[in-house]
Amino acid sequence: MSFLKNVIAMLSGTAAAQAIPLALSPVLTRLYSPEAIGLQTLFMGWTAALGVAATCRYDLAVVLPDSDDEADSIAAMVMAIATAVLLVLAVVVGLAGSDLASVSGYSSHTAWLWLLVPMVFGITLTLLGTSYASRERSFTRIAKAAIANQAGYAIIAVGIGLFGAHTEGLVWAKIGGQLLGLVVILGAVGYALRRAVLNWSWARMRQVGHRYRQFLYYNTPYSLIGTIARDMPIFVFAALSATAAAGFYGLTRTVLIAPTLLVSGALSQVFFREAVALKNTPKLADLTESLLKLGLLAGAPLFAFCTVWGDVLFETLFGAAWLQAGHFAMIMAPAAWMSLQTGWPERLFEVSMRQDVSFKVQIAADIITTAAVITPLAMGFDVVISIAAFTVANLVYHCVYLFSIYRVSGFKTTRLARLLGLGWGTFGLSCLVLGALRLLPGHALALAIAAAAVASAAAAVAGRKLWRDVALIMQAKETAS
Repeated sequence: MSFLKNVIAMLSGTAAAQAIPLALSPVLTRLYSPEAIGLQTLFMGWTAALGVAATCRYDLAVVLPDSDDEADSIAAMVMAIATAVLLVLAVVVGLAGSDLASVSGYSSHTAWLWLLVPMVFGITLTLLGTSYASRERSFTRIAKAAIANQAGYAIIAVGIGLFGAHTEGLVWAKIGGQLLGLVVILGAVGYALRRAVLNWSWARMRQVGHRYRQFLYYNTPYSLIGTIARDMPIFVFAALSATAAAGFYGLTRTVLIAPTLLVSGALSQVFFREAVALKNTPKLADLTESLLKLGLLAGAPLFAFCTVWGDVLFETLFGAAWLQAGHFAMIMAPAAWMSLQTGWPERLFEVSMRQDVSFKVQIAADIITTAAVITPLAMGFDVVISIAAFTVANLVYHCVYLFSIYRVSGFKTTRLARLLGLGWGTFGLSCLVLGALRLLPGHALALAIAAAAVASAAAAVAGRKLWRDVALIMQAKETAS
């Protein structure tokens, strides 16, 4: 399949996967309390951090070798690391589970801590399976696994909610969805993981571990610290027993991050593969800039809508109890828009073997972000001020991150500066137009629907034109090859 067909396959699958839980969110917010959604978000934050420790991000290296034997040795090494991490995790939960639950703000619930073990196991195998599928360009299977994951989660979550929602119900649903998605991905590449297990060799594992040590030195701490910083509001709110605020933040992030997950899921693996093939050619810069321009200009009207109309949107969709989440969305929307631009091109650090740069940027940004979340709360300010500080820190981080990508890839940073200026101009203009609609007399919901229609139309027009530019670049590349 060509680059464009692969992207469309991933985009369709990822869109369907994201649409399922989003479509059911209004149901889930009426079945489950903010505390339950906060626990789910906390659980997934812990899972993400433990998943990094279990793989040391060597799973990304499976895509790189030309030899299947070398890829299998990397996979075997990852499974060995994961086994050790899961054993330690089980011991820690067994010895200090009640203390961990208390520190996390959910002292009356401990079952979810034990569920971390199967969840991390499932994520580890899914990441390895996804890397093998990427090697084979089996992106359709990756998309099907994502759909199965989210569909399983949605069905289980609604079922538990209808029979009597429990605070840990959404955590159980996440486990079920993850294992279902794993079954689908293993249906395509399970033979490769079996081959890696049967033919493992300590000598080869040590060899590939040393060869790809940059993933351990840079990707592991980078991903781990980045995950913790991203979920810092959840950890802080839960630790302070502000579980409702954790739930509001969790729902807000779920809604706002959906486009980022959609684009990253559709582009990241495909772009990674193409970037390896186009390395050190002008076409890589052209492809990166065209995709970035698409995300900036097509995404601006949609996130501007959240900035102006977030409170009305959340109250209408999720109920009056979730109005505070709408206020969070209005504050966080600009940073969410910028995160849309950094989720997929980060693979260029691996292509350039300059993970050290991303690591340094991430470390500095995460220290600032952590301080931004904690300082306002320590000074006695409201949670909203903490969310605003968190947003500003993230905006700066994403801009610096993009410039770092351009530098290590040898692209012209002046072109990025012009592109960001164009993007922010479009975002500001969109806010003005949508804000003017809000000032009109009339029913708030009707005006919100009109504003949503305007934002969607603007995004569709921009997206269609800019996607053609991407298509032309890839057609020229395929013709030349």
